Amino acid sequence: MNLENFNYKFKDAINILKTFNKNGFEAYFVGGCVRDFLLGKDFSDIDITTNALPEQVKNIFRKSIDTGIQHGTVTILVNGESYEVTTFRKEDEYVNHRAPDKVEFVSDLKEDLDRRDFTINAMALDSKGKLFDFHNGEVDLNNKIIKTVNDPNERFFEDALRMLRAFRFSSKLGFDIDSNTIMAIKNNAKLIEYVSIERIVNEFRKLLEGKGNNNSMQLMIDSTLNSYIPFIKDITVIEDFSKYTFCQSLYILSTLNKISTDELKKLKLSNKELKLVKEYEKIRNEFKNNNPLEIILYKYDIDNVRFICSYFKFRDISEINKVKLAITSLNDIDITSEEIIAFINRKPGPWIRELVTLLEYEILVNGLVNNRDNILDFLEKMRDNI
Repeated sequence: MNLENFNYKFKDAINILKTFNKNGFEAYFVGGCVRDFLLGKDFSDIDITTNALPEQVKNIFRKSIDTGIQHGTVTILVNGESYEVTTFRKEDEYVNHRAPDKVEFVSDLKEDLDRRDFTINAMALDSKGKLFDFHNGEVDLNNKIIKTVNDPNERFFEDALRMLRAFRFSSKLGFDIDSNTIMAIKNNAKLIEYVSIERIVNEFRKLLEGKGNNNSMQLMIDSTLNSYIPFIKDITVIEDFSKYTFCQSLYILSTLNKISTDELKKLKLSNKELKLVKEYEKIRNEFKNNNPLEIILYKYDIDNVRFICSYFKFRDISEINKVKLAITSLNDIDITSEEIIAFINRKPGPWIRELVTLLEYEILVNGLVNNRDNILDFLEKMRDNI
């Protein structure tokens, strides 16, 4: 253990552990921050576990928030930073393969680490940088393997979301998954149906962002876990999604696997996300219909156009970057709808929208100069066809 690096990475948080110790309690850094520290990765969230009860934690640290006090979790505020502190605990019967029916506070660190999901997340560090590793998590880190703490069937039966988290961590870290862990996922895959789609999508989002997403997706498909999840159950064709946003990845998956929008809706995405995925399809159809690039850029966000252009190789990105639009919105046209109606001298109706659309096209594509006189000359020539 490089003590200098430990002191640099955990900084002021070390004094929190020392404060617990001065007050007669044990306290340790635990979970993801320990894992990432040992991997030499940066981390932002620092979680702490202690044998102090929640009320004792609140007595020691006056600034706190009861973020999950019924499960022993208090968030303390120190020097403008927040730290989640959880009392050592073990968990009894789980409800619906997701959450423990009740928790029992314990005094032993090992008992607390025994309840955690994967060996690489079940390590702790004290204020001096000493590692407590009862499940060979450091060995699994070095071997780049995801393995559950103790019996994988028990871990997944307790909390079915852990199965998807196995693939998420595999993707994030670029690790393989232990064969016994994979077998347990196959045996328990149907239990994922007990987990809310919102939680599933949250894990799937993180899976797609990881550097090992391609391999992890294939492992998930091989495990049959995807068979019980809407939209994901229809995925057979995959690629590397790490350079794409979540919505871009969903659209690519929809396209590659010919998955319907109705199936996508089952993921309960936000209206904004669903609208964005639909917009990608609209842009693609614009290109397939050979509509002018100026019209496409006028109607849609340039980054979305770049994505579709790049992925489907419709145009070179340099072409998009060269386009300078004469107008960027309806408000830029140098004449109002009211002025057009007065000039044409006709009762308002659907024709006005059609005429404005024609004006947009003429200005953007055919070079009609955007000033009122030129537009009126154009309308005069069009009068008999309106």
